[in-house]
Amino acid sequence: MSGFKTHLTGGVASGAGISALSLVSFDFNMIQASSIFILGAMGGILPDLDSDSGKPLALIFGVLSVLIPTLLLHRITDSKILSPEFLVCYFVGGYLIINYLICGLIKKLTRHRGIMHSIPFAILSGEIGYLLFISSGQRIAEMAAISVFAGCMVHLVLDELNSISFKFGLIPVLKSSSGTAFKLKSGNLFATLFVYGLIFGAAAIIFSK
Repeated sequence: MSGFKTHLTGGVASGAGISALSLVSFDFNMIQASSIFILGAMGGILPDLDSDSGKPLALIFGVLSVLIPTLLLHRITDSKILSPEFLVCYFVGGYLIINYLICGLIKKLTRHRGIMHSIPFAILSGEIGYLLFISSGQRIAEMAAISVFAGCMVHLVLDELNSISFKFGLIPVLKSSSGTAFKLKSGNLFATLFVYGLIFGAAAIIFSK
């Protein structure tokens, strides 16, 4: 299995490439391109959400607990007064819910190299990226989805490449972990059906917009 630094490097490289493409091909400004880069880097470590401990989980949830409430803030500005006291309660509450409640549930309900290390989860992550950025326009939402998806796929490919060793330096030999990352389902039927259900649900929302 590839390490945290390798996955982060892969995500950074993927995000940088897609960010550069958005600058050249779609005339994104630097703020937009930087956000695409960050999403790609995050995608590179996102499949490690099912890791029970260590840097990946702490970093991912630390960022998500700030990022998601920020991206959703505009959806409540019409009905809420953005007073200092409201913002304190909103952001602290969001941080605690995501970083502790949701993180704790994921630890209990998932196992490493389960459904989160799969192609369906990469697709779902891309869809979520699209939905979070759709308020900025379809083009940036599409690039956000591609960046997150590509980062996740780079993670899976790196894990699969790491599952190959070479006997005598020449003969490729598959490790027991081979095939546990680049897959379409997990051994947990409920988790697999749940992720596929979310994929179709997110797709329905996307195509209804």
